[in-house]
Amino acid sequence: MSYSLQPDQEFALLQLLLYIFSFVTLILIFLYIAAERPGEGKKKVEEEE
Repeated sequence: MSYSLQPDQEFALLQLLLYIFSFVTLILIFLYIAAERPGEGKKKVEEEE
């Protein structure tokens, strides 16, 4: 089963896939930063006490 897409449709599909990939990448970066911070925060709290 083959789909025949016009160039504009193909470009729109590629653009959509790029947006989805970028969004997922940003979420993963945010989660990585959020996972790293609690360890640093705990060390600072222990030093203050």
